[in-house]
Amino acid sequence: MKIESLSRAAFWLCVLTLLYLSLVPGTLRPQTGASGHFEHFIAYAGTGFLFAPGTTLRSRLFAALALTALSGAMELAQLSIPDRTGEFDGFFYSSLGAWLGIAGGSLVWSLWLAYRTQRA
Repeated sequence: MKIESLSRAAFWLCVLTLLYLSLVPGTLRPQTGASGHFEHFIAYAGTGFLFAPGTTLRSRLFAALALTALSGAMELAQLSIPDRTGEFDGFFYSSLGAWLGIAGGSLVWSLWLAYRTQRA
């Protein structure tokens, strides 16, 4: 299976995981011991990173905007979920993670392509 296909499958699995973890009551959410800001950033950065392989710049920009919108929607939804709080900080760090994750994934992907082309 191509790396692009594996990356895309992992991306969608991460999106589903983000949805689940964002919408369960606070008592059911796993606790990592890290700050909430760090958790938000890493979760969305990893998801964004996985989107980059094999995609166009236009698709990456759309994905970054979509993850930003998802982050905002999840923070708003958390206002009505027991033991959860929707906060602007969560939205900010999630969105920042999404954009930087996609940028980082794009950089790594282009370096990988250059290396692969050079070896061929």
